[in-house]
Amino acid sequence: MRRAVGLIAGLVLAAAAADAGDNDIPLPELPEITVEAFLDRSHDPGLLTIELRADRSVDAATFGAAQRPLAIAPSGIRVNCLAVLIIDETSRTSEVVDAIDRFGGAGCEMRRLVGDAPAWIAAGLAGPAEPRQSLQPGDVPFIIPRGLCEPLDPVQTFN
Repeated sequence: MRRAVGLIAGLVLAAAAADAGDNDIPLPELPEITVEAFLDRSHDPGLLTIELRADRSVDAATFGAAQRPLAIAPSGIRVNCLAVLIIDETSRTSEVVDAIDRFGGAGCEMRRLVGDAPAWIAAGLAGPAEPRQSLQPGDVPFIIPRGLCEPLDPVQTFN
């Protein structure tokens, strides 16, 4: 029994270390772009704003034009683009490195946006996220089927 408890505790600690371990490595150094310079370039069609923060940070300050790296199609990357990474302490190092490789390798100039959520909101770059609407019972119909092999109507539908 003691051995099983030790094994479970070890697995829990290993999982926690795997989640936090990526952030133990410092983020790569990138040239920075100030909020003012970002605002000056905000209407440039070659500007990519790439969101690399965790969801809880995005909820604090949401950039309307920011996209996750995988949401940007290769055809949307121009050779002479400016890729501005939005990074904070919640960003995973591996995702930042992957974004640098992907966009820098495609010929984009890479920059990191200076500041934090309150500064971005004060400058008008970002705004607080709208509260997410959580699903309540009855939002999504729940169907109890009559039988798996029978093509009949469901027994009951809950709303």
